[in-house]
Amino acid sequence: MPSTVAKLQNDLSDITDALSSLISELPVQNRNRYGSGLVIIGPNYYWGEPTPAQANRQLVIKRDYDEWYEVLRSVFRDPTNDVGRRISEAHRDLLRWVELSGNWTITADPANNVEALRRDAGKYYDVLAILEAGGAATEILIPDTNALVTEPDPERYRAVVAKEKFVFMLLPTVLGELDNLKNNHRNPEFREKVHKAITRIKGWREQGSLREGVTVNRNITVQAIAREPDIKSALSWLDFDNQDDRIIASVLEIQAASPTARVVLVTGDVNLANKADVARIETAELA
Repeated sequence: MPSTVAKLQNDLSDITDALSSLISELPVQNRNRYGSGLVIIGPNYYWGEPTPAQANRQLVIKRDYDEWYEVLRSVFRDPTNDVGRRISEAHRDLLRWVELSGNWTITADPANNVEALRRDAGKYYDVLAILEAGGAATEILIPDTNALVTEPDPERYRAVVAKEKFVFMLLPTVLGELDNLKNNHRNPEFREKVHKAITRIKGWREQGSLREGVTVNRNITVQAIAREPDIKSALSWLDFDNQDDRIIASVLEIQAASPTARVVLVTGDVNLANKADVARIETAELA
């Protein structure tokens, strides 16, 4: 499975392909098609009226692009002025195609229009190449609370990525839920499982700093994040009071910090997995 950067590139490719197919079918009108001799301010060509089916396809593309762009901004959450400008320009130019709005590059030739669209999409690929150039590829596994309670041994997670070496990341929301469940869950057997998971985590803390990372089972690095995520810098639909949403926001921060890594949220929770899909986060279940 791809890294965060590769997923953004792949999804952008899918959006561009869908948009290319749509604009190849749309009629193009010439503003001066009757040769009136009037001076026209604006593009010479414009999109004709789409059919209901084409308008529906445009809505789907717009939804996918909006979701993709939010994730891109979450990865570039603190860009330099130059990178921020390049992202804004790429967004402005591609959005004109998505919205089928006024565009000086439109011609009567569908092939030329597709070529112009792909040039504008290429501005995003140039920005993503900046992330691709930094950092080594690695795998980061992030268990949710139920996964960690069910199986607190990182060794058992190797099959998720089929790698011997990976990072086992503990989130503040998950650790907070463990403390709450230890004291308040009504099922004593489940509380005992929670207690065992907490005991294992305390054992790792005794080996060293979880903030810096502790090596277990020879080549697995266990790390813990202490700071709750910044929801405002994540996605617009996330709610800080919702624990699943805080997990999503934390994973997005990890992806932003390690964009060349493959980041996998390990969960069997259907609702959390659905939210992860919208946020372009890879999920997996323990075998």
